[in-house]
Amino acid sequence: MTGSVAPALVTPEESRRTERLLWWLALAGAVTSVVVGALMVFWPEATLYIGAVLFGLWLIVHGIVNVARAIISTVGDGPGMRALEAVIGIVFIGAGIVCLRHLVLSIVAVATVIGLMWVIGGIVRIASAFTPRYSGAARAAVAVFGTITVAGGLIVLVWPKMTLLAVVVFTGVWMIVMGLVQLVVVIRLRAAV
Repeated sequence: MTGSVAPALVTPEESRRTERLLWWLALAGAVTSVVVGALMVFWPEATLYIGAVLFGLWLIVHGIVNVARAIISTVGDGPGMRALEAVIGIVFIGAGIVCLRHLVLSIVAVATVIGLMWVIGGIVRIASAFTPRYSGAARAAVAVFGTITVAGGLIVLVWPKMTLLAVVVFTGVWMIVMGLVQLVVVIRLRAAV
């Protein structure tokens, strides 16, 4: 067979090395989950601000990419599309700078968008409960779910920062639990190998 490549054989030592590396990576992942989760639980406000900074930086980078794409684009894209790309990039850069200069404002903006989405989604759900699609218990369940969603959205709109802090804490607890479970699994796998 000309032109074919024989598969590379893995030695037992290479296999053990790969298994050890994978075990250490899994252990690092579990420990990281527990540590980051603990930081989120014990310092939720700092975590929230870090998230706002990262969001602002993401907006700026995204904007720079759009502006660069507008400058570097080929002639086939047309001047209108390139101008639109540049404007969008400039808007993203401006929004990112505003987020970085006013962290509390960016946190409240994110919470406001979430709250509005929940309120609108809940209203749509309540309205859909009274369509021919639902009847009886299903209609009541959909209407209750919609009402709970509207209430949750209103809570987010009234107390945006507190709501986001609660989300950070709950996410931190979840990360700690998942990290501990992963840690137990990783340690048991190591004992089995």
